[in-house]
Amino acid sequence: MKKNVYLVQVNVTYSDYIAYLPYAAGCIAAYVFSDPAVNEIYALGDILYMRKQLSEALEEVRDPAVVGFSCYVWNMEYNKKLARLIKERYPDCLIVFGGHNIPFNTELLETEPYIDVLMHGEGEFCFKEFLLAADRGGIASVRDISYRDGDRCVTTPKRDKCFPLDELPSPYLAGLFDRMLTDYPQINFQGTLETNRGCPYTCAFCDWCFSERLRFFPMEKVKAEIDWMSEHKIPYCYCADSNFGIAKRDLEIARYVVDRHNATGYPQIFKPCYAKNSDDLVFEIGTLLNANGADKGVTLAYQSMDPAVLENIGRKNLNMQYYTELNARYSAVGIPTYTELILGLPGETYESFCHGLCSLLEAGQHNSMTVYTCQVYCNAPLAQPEYRDKFGIRWERQPLHGIHYPANFNGVQEYYDVVVETKDMSKADWVRANMFSVTLQSFHHLGLLRCVALYARHELGISYFDFYNRLLDYIFSDESRYICSLFRMIEHKTFDTEHSDWCYQNDIFSKVGWYFEEGVFLDLAYNFDTFRREIADFVGSLGIPREICGELFGYQCAIIRQPGQATVTVDSAYDFYTYFENIYENRYAPLEKKRTVLKIETEKKIDRWDVYAREIIWFGKRRSATLLTNPREHRELTYPSCTQ
Repeated sequence: MKKNVYLVQVNVTYSDYIAYLPYAAGCIAAYVFSDPAVNEIYALGDILYMRKQLSEALEEVRDPAVVGFSCYVWNMEYNKKLARLIKERYPDCLIVFGGHNIPFNTELLETEPYIDVLMHGEGEFCFKEFLLAADRGGIASVRDISYRDGDRCVTTPKRDKCFPLDELPSPYLAGLFDRMLTDYPQINFQGTLETNRGCPYTCAFCDWCFSERLRFFPMEKVKAEIDWMSEHKIPYCYCADSNFGIAKRDLEIARYVVDRHNATGYPQIFKPCYAKNSDDLVFEIGTLLNANGADKGVTLAYQSMDPAVLENIGRKNLNMQYYTELNARYSAVGIPTYTELILGLPGETYESFCHGLCSLLEAGQHNSMTVYTCQVYCNAPLAQPEYRDKFGIRWERQPLHGIHYPANFNGVQEYYDVVVETKDMSKADWVRANMFSVTLQSFHHLGLLRCVALYARHELGISYFDFYNRLLDYIFSDESRYICSLFRMIEHKTFDTEHSDWCYQNDIFSKVGWYFEEGVFLDLAYNFDTFRREIADFVGSLGIPREICGELFGYQCAIIRQPGQATVTVDSAYDFYTYFENIYENRYAPLEKKRTVLKIETEKKIDRWDVYAREIIWFGKRRSATLLTNPREHRELTYPSCTQ
């Protein structure tokens, strides 16, 4: 009788709406069980991927010889608890842990006695060799593993070279996911596509790739997997390449995605992580995908704007002049861009981080920005003791929270580690920097005071750094204000990493969690009259000429998207619309005083706040959907004569 092998790659939550197909486990199963020698000995029992109750998941494992777990931050604690239960019921079963959350040491073996083997690095070849060796009675010859040998833990030598990708069959084409689609017809399954592996960069915060050398999957396999997703109506395809657009052939892949998207409607969205130093090839790919509705923007990843920080983390960015030109180039063809930064990197101070955010505004990034807290991954350089000591890095464990999904962990809370302090940034400064980031993103990128900030910068010389620091001080200056209580709540959650859910949640906007900046916008949009009344004094304190100030503030408030709007008319004594469009396109011209009527017909009328939150914030924030002046809405600009 064959021995049963089970693989476990549990999704971040058990959801009735969205789940990723278990790509990593599928790759291992497809390769391992394509070997006749393995098939003579073992049978694939199943791949467990839905986050069910532990007792329910345990019942799906029957008489296992080996259970392999794919581990990352969103399922590590679940994996530990399920593995412990399996070991208690089946003591002779070999429990194997692999994946990015497995450190290159024996620590887990020392703390978790139910784990028998750790696999380090890529799993396909390693798992096959392990299964064959385990059947022969000894695994010492298997490379890239750690295991117990009596009272000691042993780590075997690393593999000399990376294996070729053309030997790996596709889990999609092997039919491993077909039954999953049938078993859960109510779920929108998301797909993962790899066209290559490896990354030429060595960023200190990252553990994405196990090798620096780029290796490519055969083009026919890539296209066949795209065909599978198209035929099986997979709505969202995440491209797991670390630098899509780094190779010329990536344009051919993008064209094929667009061809399938246009022919069948699927995948609806193809989301790549673009090459770090964006160039003409990335621009062509981004233009192609966005013009055909297959992507929602282009990422310009910077991580930090400070040269010393970039040196500390092993990064080199595009110069700001090129960034400005590139941002304007995307804007000219109607493609939204967003920039990524990381808070908590070694060498960053409160001033350098906040000035970095504002330098991107100076360069024209008014559309969208994503600020991540610096997470600590066990195999990243940043997590290693020498690096940690050198930069005085301190991190805290934080509960994983549900952003854009209901946080249902089925009784097993997950955690991740976040850098909260370095020798250059205290935790108090880190909290303040978080609050500055939330302020800038909610009031500028989501638009609550973007027009006021742009006018103050270009006409009064008030820097973005000063504007948003003054705004943050104003918010906290009066505890009786509603807006102060909202920001105090976020400040408290930011500081209390141990217990905080680190998200904004209000049933008015559905039961999912929202990023803090999204929550601020939603809350203030819902309480808009209160917000308008409380923020008016701040706007009045900036020194804007009286005859312009009221008109500008009125225009700013009028273009904030609200539920229930089908047609909106904004009548101003100044041509604000043209003035701000010129700024967005990097061709400043003075504000003209002439009566202007801006008529806007919304692309889609939205009446409910939960639908508004989903469509305008979650799906639309990177194209400035929170402002009625975004490109999706139909706009008509007229200039009535003074006598009319």
